This record gives sequence, structure tokens and C-alpha cells, in this order.
Amino acid sequence: MLTVYLKLTNYCNVGCDFCYLPDNVRADKTTMTAKTLTDTIRFVKELAEREHHDSVNIIYHGGEPLTLSEDRLRATSDMIRGALGHLELIEFVQSSFIPYRTSHGRFIKERCGGVVGASVDFKYRQIGGSNTVYLDLFMAKVKQARKEGLIVNPCMVPSIAELGKEKSIIDWFAANQFDTFFIERFNHFGDSLERPTNAEQSEFMIRLFECSMDRLVSGLPLPRNNVIAASLNGVLYGEPGERWGGNCQKDFIVVNPDGALNTCPDRIEWEKDAGWPNTSEGVKTFQSSPIRLMWISEQAVTHKEPHCHECRYKTWCKSGCPITPNKPTGAEGECSGYQRYLNHVSDFVSTHHGHSLATAYLNNSMVLHKQWGGKHPGVMAHA
Repeated sequence: MLTVYLKLTNYCNVGCDFCYLPDNVRADKTTMTAKTLTDTIRFVKELAEREHHDSVNIIYHGGEPLTLSEDRLRATSDMIRGALGHLELIEFVQSSFIPYRTSHGRFIKERCGGVVGASVDFKYRQIGGSNTVYLDLFMAKVKQARKEGLIVNPCMVPSIAELGKEKSIIDWFAANQFDTFFIERFNHFGDSLERPTNAEQSEFMIRLFECSMDRLVSGLPLPRNNVIAASLNGVLYGEPGERWGGNCQKDFIVVNPDGALNTCPDRIEWEKDAGWPNTSEGVKTFQSSPIRLMWISEQAVTHKEPHCHECRYKTWCKSGCPITPNKPTGAEGECSGYQRYLNHVSDFVSTHHGHSLATAYLNNSMVLHKQWGGKHPGVMAHA
């Protein structure tokens, strides 16, 4: 699958400290022109065919895609559907969900299988200085969408503020009747002080895992999590997934409103002067681009450190996310594959009881995939 982060606008009316976009970019209300969209669709089709993808996953991203009207989204979808020909198409909206309206719901139901990604924040998003007021508005939008027949999959980005609050986080998702929730990683662009180190992220996941297993044993409602499911599949079956063992630098493209390209939504505004081409320059220019080839090599080879070659998870972890520092010593205190977390999961499943619980967790996690026939596009962190 070729995954395309299609950014029709970078404008966003919801501010988050973890956002990968600088403030001035989020304030820009410029939207993609018809010519740039035409160039982009032609580019996507040709790239998918040249690199032997059977399907294309379009993620309407940003910025905030729901600042655009249903008519704009539908017209874009019509153009994409009319041009991709034999390629299978999956469409998905990733939003803060605050601008959601019923008209958006019609588009999501008809074009995106009735599933939408909604990022949620437990501290930094505020209305009138209150995170509680923001969360109340977020849930009002979710309840409206549910009444309209949509499935809302929330995504959070753990910051320093969420460390130690793993139980309350799962309790909140359960209390608000979410079947799943997704976790993405705070990136290091912008030098934010709110980003957990790799060691802190690993500890967060250990506590989240323990709280999840406790709820499973107690028979309480348990929202399943993408990272926990992926780590169990890796430890039990050696299957790559999520931040372990992906090919995002080859299989992802990000398109800015002006047609500028990248292979990572987190990096695109920080690499404007690095030589990335534009969709108008065509596929051959992109495929031979030194910066793209460098990042593919970084993911496949360079990001691996000596400790990776001795690691028991090396066949499926493959060093983790290529933009996360892979330093088990020093300030990060842990590798980008979160080995301490994986060791904890491995120890847990080594017992008969733990293995049974892990299997039960995975067997009931098909909601993470079933809407997409095993091809769930994932839910990425969002401004």
C-alpha cells in the first residue's frame, strides 16, 4: 500500500504543543489549487504503478482537514477516484475533531467507510484556559458523530504531562466507550520540553500494558491499543507493525498544499531547504531524489546502531522509527525500539497465564483492522 498524507491545507484552528507544524504554518489559510491537486493525483498514480503498489491510502491530513467544507472534500475525492483507475483506494480523515459538522459526517460515511481518526489531548488543548472544557467539547463532537453512525478512533501523543497517568488515560477511554485508542510519538522537532525521552516512553508503555492486562483480568471494558497489539504480535509471532519494522520512508509520501513532498509528516516543515522535489516535477525526479534515497537508507541501514545487531528483536523491530534517536545511553536512556518495554512484554507472555491473556487481547483487537480488511491505514498524530 502507498500511503499518501494529502494536506489540502496546513491551517489549523486548534493549538497543540506537540504539533510538528510551526505556528506560522498553522496560521496559513492557503489551500491546494486545482492545478496542484491534478499534479498530485497524477504523481500518486504513477508512483504507485512504478513501485508496484496494489492500493493507495489517502489520508486527508493537515493542518486541519475539517476546516474545509464537505463540498471541497467530496470534490477532491471525486477527482482521486476518477483518476486512480485499477488501483484500490482507501480514504481516511485524521482530525482534531473540534471543527466536525454533520456535513463532514456524510463525507466520512460515504467515502471513508464511516471511520475517522480524532486526536485528543489531556492537558495542552484548552478552551478558556480549561482542558476539561475542551474535553467536554471533544466528546460532544464524538457523540454527535456516533449518532450519525460513525466510528471515532481517538489518538493521543503522550507528553511529559501524561507520564504516570496511564490508568486514568485507559479509564477515560473506557468510560467514554471507545473500543480502541491509538498512540503516536512526540517528535523532537522544535526542541519541545514536553517530549518524553525514549526511556520515559518505554516506561509509559510498560505501565499502560500493565493497566490493560489488569483490566482484562478484571473483566472490565478494555479499549485496545495499536502499540500494545503490535508489540504482542512482534514478541509472539515476529511480525513487524506500527513503529517496529515498517517501510514508511519508501511507502509514505506527504504532499503539502503547494505540492512540496516529503516521506514523513513530522519532518516536512523542517526540511524545506533539503532538496525535496514538488509533485509538479514528476515521479522520476522524486524517485531519484538524493534526500528521499538518503531517508530510505537511513531507515534500512544507517539508523541501526551496534546494539541493534545483538538484539533479540532485530528481525522485526529493525531499529524502530527512523526519526527517533536510537541511543540506549545518554539523554535518551533507551533505544528507539523501546527494548525495555519489549522485554517486559516478553517476560509477561513467557508464562502460561500471560500468554493466554496476550492471545485474548489480540483476538479481541480485530476492531483495529476489520474496517479495512486487514489494511488499516493507521492513525497519525495530528495538530
